[in-house]
Amino acid sequence: MQWDKIMEAAKRLEDLLRRADVDFNEAQKAIGYYLFKGCDDTAMERYLKEMAENPPPRSKRTQGYYRELYRVWRKWSPQCGLTGVDKARAWNWGIRMAKS
Repeated sequence: MQWDKIMEAAKRLEDLLRRADVDFNEAQKAIGYYLFKGCDDTAMERYLKEMAENPPPRSKRTQGYYRELYRVWRKWSPQCGLTGVDKARAWNWGIRMAKS
């Protein structure tokens, strides 16, 4: 495990999440999907895009959260330098740090 890289990526994500208008619970659900799909970055991007553009019947607020999560993912994911479970760990730590 690459704890230094994970925590560095988590800190960058924390900063992005704090500036974005997102519900941290929705961010947690999104990473659950990423893990469910075997840490497939392409599947995660498709999921976030679909939820942002054509979500199931939910509030406009939730759709806005997913627009922001999609934007954050597209900015953070290629730069984090992690893959698979380590990327999911960084995402989870970023959420935890942003919540506190």
